[in-house]
Amino acid sequence: MFSFVNKEIDFAHKLDKPSSPTEEYYKHIHPFNEILFLVRGNVDYTVESETLHLTEGDIVFIPSGKYHFATIDLSVPYERYVCKFPDTFVPEFIKKKMLTSSPFFCGNSNLYVLFSQFDNYFKNYTDEELHIMFSSEIRKLMVMLCHNAQSAKKHGDFIEQLIRYIDNNLSNHISVESLCEEFHYSKSFINNEFKKHMKIPIMQYIRSKRIITAYQMILSGMKKNEAAEMFGFKTYSTFYRSYVKLIKNSTTDISD
Repeated sequence: MFSFVNKEIDFAHKLDKPSSPTEEYYKHIHPFNEILFLVRGNVDYTVESETLHLTEGDIVFIPSGKYHFATIDLSVPYERYVCKFPDTFVPEFIKKKMLTSSPFFCGNSNLYVLFSQFDNYFKNYTDEELHIMFSSEIRKLMVMLCHNAQSAKKHGDFIEQLIRYIDNNLSNHISVESLCEEFHYSKSFINNEFKKHMKIPIMQYIRSKRIITAYQMILSGMKKNEAAEMFGFKTYSTFYRSYVKLIKNSTTDISD
């Protein structure tokens, strides 16, 4: 097992033995990408509108700004490799391919040899050397994944359509009422269906998405006040307080 944090890379080999769930299993959203490689465990993983029961060797790619959570049976050990890195770490053409594919990549048990190398790297190299080696291997893995996406169980066409509509209209006014007009369903139906499948109230989901998207726009060079106002925050300070509340453990500081 190891934990490596250096510059933009957060990489760990983790093992949870039978015990109570930890907070990281619950639904959350963050402004960086994440790759999970399952070594062993009994896990159902959800990324936005898709869920898959993972088997040994399966990989999950969680793009920045996507809600996700895991349902873990901790009566058996849960072992995985987890790597976190920012959007700027990945070439644009790879990022576009990954965003249009499923987040699940199955039947990759042959990659265990690749991941197990990381434990040896961690024991034998300095942080500077590890950063170079991990960077190279992660980018290579992303290229390989572009050619190996799998289908997964989706939570119905309606939920997928809702999420796509929200993603495409984050800078516009969205309310449950406007969604009722767009999709011709009642408020109770939209609220209940979204909460049932996504495990989060729909307006909380939309607000979280706006916070993450504004954050990404600021990182890309947009003025702070402009980004905040674009996504419905009256001032930058209002946005920043919301950002801190949502992302308490972000390693990137966008404060003044």
